[in-house]
Amino acid sequence: MRFLPLLSFMFFSLLATAQTATLTGKITGPQSEEVPYAALSFQQSDITTTAGADGTYSFSSLTAGNYTLLVTAPGYVPTTRKFSLAAGENKILNIVMEQELKDLEEIIITTNRRTETLDEVPSSVSVLNSREIERFSLTSNSIADVMNEVPGLALSTSQTSSTGQTLRGRKMLILIDGIPQSTPLRNGSRDVNTIDPNVIERIEIIKGATAIYGNGADGGIINYITKTPKAYKELESTTELSSGISLVNTEHTLSSKLSQTFSGQVNKLGYVANASFGQTGIFRDANGEVVSPSYGLGETNQYNFFGKLNYEIDHNNSVEFMYNYFSSNQDTEYINQPGVYGERPAIGVIGEELGVDQGNRYNHNGQFTYNSFDLFGDTDFNANLYFQDFKTVYGYSPFFFNSETGYEGGQSMIESDKKGIRANFRTPYAFGGDISGDILYGIDILNDVTSQHLVDGRLWVPEVDMKNFAPYAQLKTLYRDFVLKAGIRFENINIDIPDYTTIFIMPNGGTPQGNVSVEGGELKYDATTFNAGLRYNGWKYLQPFVSFSQSFSIADLGRTLRSATENTVGQISSEAVIANNYEVGFNSNFGNTSLSGAYFISTSELGATYREVDGIFQIARQPEKVYGFEAALDTRLSQNLTFGTSISYIEGKLDSEDNGDYDLWMNGDRIPPMKIASYINYNVLSKVNVRLAHIYSGDRDRFDPRPNGTYVYGQGPVDAINLVNLTTTYNMSANTLLSLGVQNLLNEDYYLPISQWDARPDNYIKGNGTRLNLSLKVNL
Repeated sequence: MRFLPLLSFMFFSLLATAQTATLTGKITGPQSEEVPYAALSFQQSDITTTAGADGTYSFSSLTAGNYTLLVTAPGYVPTTRKFSLAAGENKILNIVMEQELKDLEEIIITTNRRTETLDEVPSSVSVLNSREIERFSLTSNSIADVMNEVPGLALSTSQTSSTGQTLRGRKMLILIDGIPQSTPLRNGSRDVNTIDPNVIERIEIIKGATAIYGNGADGGIINYITKTPKAYKELESTTELSSGISLVNTEHTLSSKLSQTFSGQVNKLGYVANASFGQTGIFRDANGEVVSPSYGLGETNQYNFFGKLNYEIDHNNSVEFMYNYFSSNQDTEYINQPGVYGERPAIGVIGEELGVDQGNRYNHNGQFTYNSFDLFGDTDFNANLYFQDFKTVYGYSPFFFNSETGYEGGQSMIESDKKGIRANFRTPYAFGGDISGDILYGIDILNDVTSQHLVDGRLWVPEVDMKNFAPYAQLKTLYRDFVLKAGIRFENINIDIPDYTTIFIMPNGGTPQGNVSVEGGELKYDATTFNAGLRYNGWKYLQPFVSFSQSFSIADLGRTLRSATENTVGQISSEAVIANNYEVGFNSNFGNTSLSGAYFISTSELGATYREVDGIFQIARQPEKVYGFEAALDTRLSQNLTFGTSISYIEGKLDSEDNGDYDLWMNGDRIPPMKIASYINYNVLSKVNVRLAHIYSGDRDRFDPRPNGTYVYGQGPVDAINLVNLTTTYNMSANTLLSLGVQNLLNEDYYLPISQWDARPDNYIKGNGTRLNLSLKVNL
């Protein structure tokens, strides 16, 4: 009998267990990213739990009944789910959360060489996060296309060349993790498309002239920040397979791409590695014609290999190593058939292209970083050792015809080798209880060796060897609701140029030139640049700012050297450009709406505008003034519906007589038409997300034609275009995402802006017709 109570207890325990239920699942974001440490609670109950680092959660011993579950996580919209539990049920409920419109204090900026939030930055900044990059990549694998909706940035050329894709009407400096990708000593306009979107965590666009990273940032900086290891899993695998095709005419248009990523954290070692390979078919315009292969993105083979390791030595010290290899080369069976400007486009026709394949042969980037907190006193220290090794090959051209040596033409290539070191210190300070801030100071050392040869060995631009030594200091002061920033940078540049002979060329429509012997020498540039800005955060709904900043750039020295008519380097006009950027703007957040805007003026006493003289491009050195405004609005109309729009207007003029009267309009390769980018985003049952985007690029007609009806390079009239893109994602499970992207949904028949202002038959090229892309992404 003594066992009866025990048997009774066991019976009723089993009965109670059979009558209770369990709830488990995983919390993810809209792109299947794990949402760590989300808070979960039941309404009208004190039962709560917290999701794990991988987003998983569980509730046990729940009674049967109806429940309403509330899920919250920083950066995501609070989400509720209603469901029922039966006695003994083991229910799995996976929840997808929508990202929230972020406040200024939540947006992190690192491109200004310190980590800070946007409400501490008195200038205009745009940030594309990983989710936005993945979404925009659904319609194009080109980074230039991914950034098309960024205010102030001209539309992509949809080509390998970024000529004309300016930032606020000026050249910008492209970086990968702070490593310069641009080649300002011989600007080849190949710096934008130098990395695969799959390895980018976010893109930071700092607008307006800046010298914070040295030579070449007259319009601002675009920094591709690569992915970092995840700190809460030992191993995560992400596999993505995508395929695209033209919906106008599918023949030979199939594209495909495979990307594999491994990442994780093992004790103090974090790692991430990616390999991707993609092939594109031919591109077709809205009428089904083959888009000209001239500097085209069709029929290319693209490779990218990326790796990053970081190791935490102790609580205050860590090291990191990053390496990325990128290659994209065209292998086409088509050749360019010139069009008739203003009448019919240049197209691709079957034929054998002379010379070797064009494209970026390789782009190697490597960086070693050491971080130390409280190195001495409260001072933090950061050091970067980096390199970039780049080579790109251009198309074959009769421009290099030489009857005396038997050359029918030729094709050029730019090679650039950069090595550098940055040493940065940050020392905080405080006075009383109201004033605090920090001083960022250090030194940049860069060696950039750039040259331009022809594939056959002929020299076009000699090997230019630049050594740049630049100490700098940047002050940030916080006083109550004011943020004051001011800085100074001292540029010291020596450029060695060997003796060389300019190449013999036969310009189209021009006279033979070249064969000038030039005595080399040394060019020296010294400049001091300043910046200052003030932001006020005391008002709840409006945070205004004003700023002044300068940049320093050597205006495409290689182009000047290769067309030299003087006999010594010392006689060549190669003065540097110092641009001054004046800006007033604001940020505003109220309720579910964010609004920002800015008006800017950028001036320089010397210009960097290309002009064509007898078939040769030269640099006009007249004073320049660029001005315009930007505005952006994002609002959540309902829990599942978001709307956003932005407008960019830029204009520019030259002072032809250097008398203060800006009397000439700047060319289209510098000044884009007005741009309006809008989108509407809708979530369906937290499983399906649909985004419809519209880009309007306006017209610009500032120049008269020549007497024969043709236009000078850069001065062709540009007609307005309307492009609509559609992206849709479907969360098949917590780990699997199916995505669809449609480029040019309405099959707009249009000419690329670059082909319109370029005004030449060879480059009168149309944009892509409707293209479909499907993608499957699996996280394990």
